[in-house]
Amino acid sequence: MVTEKQAVEKPIPPVSPVPPEPAYPPYQPIDQAANIAGKRRILEVMQQLVTAPLAELGGVIDEAYQADARINGAHPLNEMTSPGAAVKRFWTPLRQALPDVERRDDILVGGTDRGAHMLGCLGHYVGTFENDWLGIPATGGVVAVRYAEGHELRNGKIAKSYIFVDWLDLMRQVGYWPIAPSLGREMQWLSPMTHDGVLLTPQVEAVSRRTYGSITRMHTGLDVAQGQVLTRAIMAKIEQEDARHFHPNFLWYGPAGIGTTRGIKGFDDYHGHPFLIAFPDRGVWDTPHFIRVFDGHYAVTGGWGHLQATHTGHEFLGIPATGKQVVMRVMDFYRCDDQTICENWVPIDIPHLLLQMGVDIFGRMQHQFRQNGKLSVKSWLLRG
Repeated sequence: MVTEKQAVEKPIPPVSPVPPEPAYPPYQPIDQAANIAGKRRILEVMQQLVTAPLAELGGVIDEAYQADARINGAHPLNEMTSPGAAVKRFWTPLRQALPDVERRDDILVGGTDRGAHMLGCLGHYVGTFENDWLGIPATGGVVAVRYAEGHELRNGKIAKSYIFVDWLDLMRQVGYWPIAPSLGREMQWLSPMTHDGVLLTPQVEAVSRRTYGSITRMHTGLDVAQGQVLTRAIMAKIEQEDARHFHPNFLWYGPAGIGTTRGIKGFDDYHGHPFLIAFPDRGVWDTPHFIRVFDGHYAVTGGWGHLQATHTGHEFLGIPATGKQVVMRVMDFYRCDDQTICENWVPIDIPHLLLQMGVDIFGRMQHQFRQNGKLSVKSWLLRG
């Protein structure tokens, strides 16, 4: 288990402005039958984890995961070194917090990445928030908890998982906000406009290749800003690149703390440029992406420490420059058309990033709410 102190104090090597992966590996063709079977297996497994009796969760996860599987979760879960640890620290608390929970997948895509079968999921856990979760106070009302996942599937079982949960958005839903107001709009993440994000039919290979081209060209093109202090000249180059790759009305769904933006200007104003200014030496280190798949009009990439930077340029998330080095946990889910990127969902482990910048949002929350006892409706509505 990685403690909060370790997450902050773990030495971070100097950030290199030169990426360790200077070019994407070639597109890897997809075995459509195996890919669809893997997606159905992930749907089956994840539904069992939210519907099986609590006493049977251990058996369900043993059937779902390889015995030596490693599961990495958004802070404060961090590294869970066994499937049993994940049951104890994530699945059981989820089920206790939302006893009537439903899992609703909005996106499910897969493919081959460096010889491994990888799958990406994004959606919401919807249910009645009956019991506190990680100190977040239960409201007794309905909540929709954002999640995103990357799974490596091997011989019908999960060998590795990365699980993002937007805890800060859950805090927002219960009426608590521990940081500065977001620049973007805090709102419910939408499902894909085309309503076709759960891909359970064969995808046309030429479309997947075209999506691969769209995403790799965008990543390569935006390297014009990597590791450089943002100037007006570089900003102009970025705007030119954005116009080449993104639909004029594209939607960027950011995590709580950043919010959702519309169009290229909205993205640049509310996230892109503030991020580039705050982290002038931003770059990638020697930790590769953990997922990189292209499936029809959809793509998923993700890094767990792939992107690193020093917070020296300006405030970020309302926090003045700290001079601290940070590593970032992030995924990108893309929906493309035949020419451009139309929608981009971006789970980021904001609590982990904030912790490295010296702000413990869970500590703030627990400090505030432990000073007040719970109130029942009987305490304030009923008389006599």
